[in-house]
Amino acid sequence: MRALTILATAALALAPQPATAAPTTRTLEITTVPALPDARFVLDGQQLVPDERGVVRFTLPRNNDTHRLELTTPKLEQAGGSIDFVRWFGHGESDQGFTPVLTDLAMRHNRKLQAAFQSTKKVRYDFVDQARNPVPAQRITSLTLRSDSGQTHTLRGPAEVTLTALRPVQHGGTVVGKEVTYYLQSVVIDGANVVNAGEQRLVPNHTSAATFVVLLRSVRFQVRDLLFGKAMPAGVVLTYPNGRTENLDAGADGDLAVENLARGNYRVAVSAAGYSAPQELALSRGQYVDIRILSYVDMLIIVVATALVFAGLFLFGRRRVVRP
Repeated sequence: MRALTILATAALALAPQPATAAPTTRTLEITTVPALPDARFVLDGQQLVPDERGVVRFTLPRNNDTHRLELTTPKLEQAGGSIDFVRWFGHGESDQGFTPVLTDLAMRHNRKLQAAFQSTKKVRYDFVDQARNPVPAQRITSLTLRSDSGQTHTLRGPAEVTLTALRPVQHGGTVVGKEVTYYLQSVVIDGANVVNAGEQRLVPNHTSAATFVVLLRSVRFQVRDLLFGKAMPAGVVLTYPNGRTENLDAGADGDLAVENLARGNYRVAVSAAGYSAPQELALSRGQYVDIRILSYVDMLIIVVATALVFAGLFLFGRRRVVRP
C-alpha cells in the first residue's frame, strides 16, 4: 500500500503542470521629485492626480500600443519663486525625456517614471560690517556667488536675486532633490574684495534673506614736522584701490581719521608747507599712519647746519695747512 502511494506521488510530480496565465495588465507608477501633490498628469486623456507623496499609480491593459503621457503642470508657483519641470527619468535617453509630453510610452511591462523638477527662489541680501553696522548697498560694485554645482552669479543692481534652491540629481540608481548651497566669492567695494572667498554661504531652500559681513577698516593719519614732531595742518589726497581720489583735510592739529574703508591698497599724498613723498598703504587692518613733513623751517635748518659743517671742515683743514 505504501508503495502504491509513493508511485502515485511520483506520477503527479512528473505530470505536466498547467501553464501560469500571463498578467493581462501593467502598472504605471509616476513619482515627482521633489514630492508635488499639486502636479497633474494626463494619460490618454485621463487625468492622474498624485498623492501627498507625489506618487500616482495607474493600471493599463497589457498590449503593444504606445500611450501619450503629458505633464500639464510643468511650472508651479511657490512663495517667492517657482518649481519648473526639468526632465523624465526612467523613459530612456531620448530627447523626448526633456519635454513635458511623452508620445511613445510603451507598457509591455510595469513602468516606473520620475518627473524631476528644480525649484528657484528669490533671495534678498544686505551687508553689514564686522560690528554689525549696516553698509549701504550702493557702495557695492558687484557681488559674486558660486554654487556647489559650479554655477557662478555676478550680481549688480537691486539687492535681490533668483537662485536655484533645489535641483534633481541621480543617486544610487534613483533621482533625489538636492539642496543647492552658494558660497560668497567676492564683494567689491571701491575696487577691492572685502570678503574671504568661500567663508560665507547661502542656502536658498532655507532662507529668503541673507546678510553678508564685509571687511571694512579704519585708518588714522597724523601729520607732523620731520625734525620737531610738531603737528602740522595739511591736505591729504587718498587714492582708492579703484583709482578714485578723495581730498581730505587733516586740520590744524594734523589729525585725520577715515572710517569704513575697504581693505586693500591705497596711496597717500600730503600737501602742506613743505615736502613729503607719497606713501603706499596696504590696509588689511585698522592702522595708525605717521606722516612726516619736511617743512620750510626744517629745510632752512638743514641748509644752515650743512653750511656750518662744511665751514668748520674748511677752517679745520686750513689751520692744519698753515701750521709751521
